[in-house]
Amino acid sequence: MRPSVHPVTNLSFSTRESRLQREFSNFCEIAEVKLVKDELTKKSKGYAFIQYTSQDDALLALENMDCKSFDGRLIYVDIAKPGKEAFREYPKTSGPPKKQQLPKQDEVADCWY
Repeated sequence: MRPSVHPVTNLSFSTRESRLQREFSNFCEIAEVKLVKDELTKKSKGYAFIQYTSQDDALLALENMDCKSFDGRLIYVDIAKPGKEAFREYPKTSGPPKKQQLPKQDEVADCWY
């Protein structure tokens, strides 16, 4: 069986790894829970990665926990997408789109319709 990693987003900042472990282990054996924290403040960033020992059981957790209320917030569970150079590291979630820098225009073209 291949392990499967799921990002869990929109977590309450007070959610603890032990709470995630307890709730998500209802579906199968968990290899690891990683609650992502700010390096300076050590406070939660509101998302985590949960690694399951089995892909099939991980999909069961995804189906049961995605869009559920957890610690007072609606959480989202997704399938992780590996980064280009993230081999052996935590996968990256897609997140919101990055803002693009558009070139400034000096003139505005007159458009008459």
